[in-house]
This record gives sequence, structure tokens and C-alpha cells, in this order.
Amino acid sequence: MNNDKVKEIIKFSFIKNIQNKWFIIFNILTLISIVLMVNWSSISNLFKPKDELKVFDIVLIDNSNLVYDSFVEKFSDDKNYKLTKSTENTYTAENIPDDLVILEVTPDEEKMFTTSVISKEGIETTKYNPIKDTLLDVRNKLFAEKYNVTDEELDIFQSDLEINRIMLSVNAENSTTKEFIKLFSSAFTYIITVFIFSKMANEIASEKQSKSTEYILTTVSSKEYLFAKIFSNIAILLVQGLFLIVYYYIAAIIFNLINIASTDLSLSTVTFSSILSKDIVYYILALIIYNVLNLILLCIIQATVSSKVNSTTEAGNTVSLLIFVILLAYVATVYIITPYTKMNLWVYIVSCIPVLSAYFVPAMMVIGQATIWQIIISLAILIASIPILFHYSAKTFKNGILDYTKVKIKNKKEKTLEEQQKIYLTKRKMQNVGFVIGIAIIIYFGLQTVLTLLCGIVLPTLFSNLSETDITLIMQIILQVISLGVSAFWILSYVENKKEKRKKVNLKNKICIILIALLLIFGLQYLLNYLLYPAIGLDYSTTDVFDISSNSSLLSKIIFILAISVTPAIFEELFFRKAVISFTKQYGTTFALIFSALLFGMLHMNLSQFLFAFIIGIVFGMIYLYTNDIKITMFIHFINNGLAAIELILPESYGIIIVLILLVCLVLGLALALIMLSKKRYGEKFKNICLKKVSLSSFNSKYKYIFTDYTFDISMILVVLMSILTENMLR
Repeated sequence: MNNDKVKEIIKFSFIKNIQNKWFIIFNILTLISIVLMVNWSSISNLFKPKDELKVFDIVLIDNSNLVYDSFVEKFSDDKNYKLTKSTENTYTAENIPDDLVILEVTPDEEKMFTTSVISKEGIETTKYNPIKDTLLDVRNKLFAEKYNVTDEELDIFQSDLEINRIMLSVNAENSTTKEFIKLFSSAFTYIITVFIFSKMANEIASEKQSKSTEYILTTVSSKEYLFAKIFSNIAILLVQGLFLIVYYYIAAIIFNLINIASTDLSLSTVTFSSILSKDIVYYILALIIYNVLNLILLCIIQATVSSKVNSTTEAGNTVSLLIFVILLAYVATVYIITPYTKMNLWVYIVSCIPVLSAYFVPAMMVIGQATIWQIIISLAILIASIPILFHYSAKTFKNGILDYTKVKIKNKKEKTLEEQQKIYLTKRKMQNVGFVIGIAIIIYFGLQTVLTLLCGIVLPTLFSNLSETDITLIMQIILQVISLGVSAFWILSYVENKKEKRKKVNLKNKICIILIALLLIFGLQYLLNYLLYPAIGLDYSTTDVFDISSNSSLLSKIIFILAISVTPAIFEELFFRKAVISFTKQYGTTFALIFSALLFGMLHMNLSQFLFAFIIGIVFGMIYLYTNDIKITMFIHFINNGLAAIELILPESYGIIIVLILLVCLVLGLALALIMLSKKRYGEKFKNICLKKVSLSSFNSKYKYIFTDYTFDISMILVVLMSILTENMLR
């Protein structure tokens, strides 16, 4: 190893960081903060007039003379308090002094007395507690006299219940202290890890962008440079810790100078011998050893990962990823390692894994459940993993810093540059589709959750005269409008602003399309509800969710129609057809049609409605692609939902009217379908919807990239889990 070169690099990096203006600003702010925290009460007292520091006035209004004698006995000889008795309160918010408190004592048969404490602002705890304690003592004496209870009996009654918790498998003695030490030390380990991660990532990203590393790596090896980076960052961390100790010394000195109470410049007036036991000393030593080794290991990982990034933004993302992993270790330590539970074999095995050992082993030492073999094995693995990881990371680190690429030799025919670019662009486009749709679904569910909480608080207050069903329906309207509306707006923001000419569809053809669509929808409902669903066990009912009938009020019926028919027809079509199809049809109309229908079915979140919604999603999608008019699909959607809603709110005697309407639609739709199929020109026009067909091989190689987007995958997992939950609830 070129020791001189490595020392120069460490020295340069160390001085550069220590003399950095942001490091200086951070330390100045830290010094000021520590001084203020330690000396806050003393500094605040310096700005108060001396006469206000001497006397705190108590005006006691006690016409029954219940507590006055006790207050005289308590405060008459205390120069910090001035007690005055009065018969009434003459103070207001305008004339009451700052350090004055008025006590109004009123007799009470059950509680002995009640007290009102009146002051201009909040009272300092040191001055309020003596007043409260005196009132409590008086009340206890009055209770003792009334019920003939001795002082000893009263003390026993007021004392805490002592329970000796004996746990035969664990040592739970001083468990509260052990828990505090464990939490504090684990949090300390987590904080310094975050600090070193951020610093390492930003430094390497900056050096990579400035190309300064290229010159350095011409004079030293990659291992030497990696070692220098790790050592310099840990050294800076240690120096920062020393700075904090010095700041506390400065704060303690200032505290002594302000109070002129002592010339002792110790860190604390509490002697450490009364706090530190042999076990605590061993624990602190173990914590230091594990933390130093763990930091070296994590620095190697962070440096290697950071060498692969191309900007400080990407560096920040790598830090977030590694911090999340460390956070999991911290949370696991908090919840798994407790003095009340005996650790099992799996915990001991996991505690020997590097990184986790820095959290688990010291925490288990605190609660007295660490073993010698565990400590030896975990330290041996941690120490051995450092040179192994260092050796294999050095080359990756250098390649990442210098942007070297490792070419993989394959037996397959190498793709040309043009083919590689085409694949890359295709992958990026489909990842973008996944990202946009994934974010839209996350927005949808996120707004649903937030709005449900808000509406659950606000709506019952605003509409207290409405029934629970009406409030639920109003909530559903709000959820549909906002969640679907915002999600659709998000997707449409990615649609190019190309004004597409609407196909000229005359009124006659529109009526034909609507009637044929209704024929398909009603026929499908009959096939599914009366033939398929009973056969496969999906004939559960989902219509009796709302308490609505023909006897409901007119307002309830209107709200029901809006919630079931109007808002879904408008905003579901706006989202699934207008937004999703408009965004995805640039990648193929067949893909857009199937993809939008799948989403439409999945977001109904149960198998019964999925099958029906998927098929009518295909129908609606074809109509929208053919006409480019969202109002037609909105109208068909409204009719479909509206008939089901009207059937519930109309008396049974009107049921024949619904049946007649359905029969008319079916007959007309069937007739028009037969007429249109007999004319080739209509068939050719309708086939234009899916002109941009894709082969199965093209679909497999192209559209699969949509699943390489993390956001889309998470949204799909959420939809699937919600669907499983809903399905179980319906069954």
C-alpha cells in the first residue's frame, strides 16, 4: 500500500470537510443550541427584573376558611411567596400582574372543596407545584377528619400499589432503565449511520461529477482510495463527537458562570460512579466496538452503491434505500429485544448477522440475555466480513467511479446498437405507462382513505338531520367525484394535446349503438346472474348494501340515484375510458381496450363484478374508440346503473314497467344488430377500432415491461389485496 499517498488523501479529505462552510455553520448552530438548552432557565432569568424574581403573589379567596391556615403555615416564612387574603376577585385580563395567582376555594360536600387557579398566563412548574401540594394536603386532612381515618391509613391508601413481578425465565429487574438504555443506544446507532451514509453518498457523487476521482485513481489503487474514503469519513464522525463533548463543556462552564455557584467544570454534578455499574461499562464498550466495525462495513456498502450513481439526486435515493434497511433493524431491535421475553434460538442466530449484530447484541447485553458464544461468533463474522467485502467491492467501486462497463459475453447473437436503442426506448415507454397508471391508482386509494376519515367527521355534523344511509351515500358521491376526478386529471396531464376529430356519428347511429350496447349488457347480466354465477358459487348479493326502498323520502331517493347512477356514469367513464384509453392507445388500440377493461374490472374488487365489469369495459371501450365521444358511454353507463337503482326505489307495482323497458331495449337492440351485421359498411367501420392489432409474441416482448415499474407493481398488489378482502367480506 502506498502509505504516503493514502495519508495525503485522508488528510486532504479531512481538512476539506472540517473547513467546509456548511460543517462550520452546522457546528455553530449546534453549539448555540446546546448552550441554550443547558442554560435556558438561567438565561431567561437574567432578563427578568430582580424584584420579580423575589416574590410570587398569591391572592387567596377562601370565605369558608378551609385552606387559609395551611397556606399561612406553608408560605408565611418563604420569601419567594407573598400571601394575601381577599373576599372577591377584582382582577381582569388587563390589570392582573404577571407573577400573581388567584386561588378561589369553594366548599363542596362530596369533594370537600373545589379550587379555581386564575393567572395571567401559564405558571412555572416550580411555583405551581407547592400550591398544588398544599391544596392536596388540606383536602386529605379534611377527608381524614370526616371519615375518621388516621394519617398512617391515609398514607397507605394514597401510596402506589407495590407488585413484585417475578419472571422465572428472564431477569426483568430495573426493566424500565434497561428499556431506556436500549432505546437510546439503538437510536444513537441509527442516527450516526444516517449521518455517515449521507456524507459518504454526497461526497462520492460530487467527486464523480467533477471528475476529480479520475486523477486520484491514477496515483493509487482502488482499494487504497476506498480505504481512504472510509477512514476519513469515520474520522470526521469521531471528531464531530468530540466537538459535541466540547460544546457541552462550554455550556456547563457558562451555566456555572451565570449562577456563580461553583467553579467545578465537570460535565455534570452527578457522580458517574452512582450511575455506571460493571454491566453498563461492558455494554458501552461493546456498543463502541460493534458501532465502529458496523460503520466500516456500512461505509464500504454505501461507497460501492454511491459509485454507481450519476447525480446527487440518485445518491440521495441510495441513501434512502440503505437507511430504510437500517430502520428495519432498529425497529426489530425495539420490538423483539425486551427484558420481559426470553430470546429464542432464532433471535440468537439472526443476531450474528453483520449489521443486525450491531443492534441486537448490545441490546441483548443490556437485558442480560447475551451469551459469550453469541458475542464471539457475531464479532468474528463482523470482523471477517469487512476484508472480504472490501476486497470484492474495490473493483466495483472503481468501475462505478470511472463509469466502466462490464460486457457480458453471450452465445446468442449480439443485438445491433439500433436494436438495443429500440428495446431501451420501448422499455422506457412501457415503464412510463406503469408509472402513470400506478400513481393514478395510488392517488385513488389514498384520496379514498383520507376523504373517508374527513367525511366521517364532517358530514354527520353538517347533515345531522339526515339518516345514516343518506350520509353514507353523500360520502360515496364525494369519494367518487374527487378520487376518480383527480386520478383522471393526473393521467390526462400525460396525454398529448392533439385535437382529435370526432367521427361524425349521426343521431340514428348513436341510438343504434346505445340500443345494441344495452342488448349486450342486459343479455350478459342474465347469463351471469342466472346461469354462470349460481354454477360457480358467485351468486352472492351485493345490492342490499343501502337501506333504501320505495318508502324512503324523496331526498333520499335523489341522493341514491346520484350516488349509484350519475356520479359513477360520469367519473368512471372519465377515468377508465377518457383518461386510460386516451393515454394508452398510442401503444396500440387493442392494448388500450383490454388494459382499460381489466382496470375497470379489478377496481370493482370482487369476482362477481369483475367478470361483468371487464366485459362491459370492452364494450364501452370499443364504443369510445369508435365514436371518440365519452358522452355516449356515460349515457349507457347511467342507464345500466339507473335501472337497477330505480328498481329499488319504486313500488313493486311499477316493476312491470322496468321489465317492459328492458324488453323493448332488447328487441330493438337485437333488430338493429341484425340489420347492421347484414351491411358490410357498418362492419368495416366497427372493425377500424382495432386496426393496430398486435401479435401475441409482440405483446409478450413489449407490454411485459409495464411490470418493471415499481409504482405499478405496488398499486397492483394493493388492488389484489383489497379484492381478496372484499371477496371475503361478501362471502
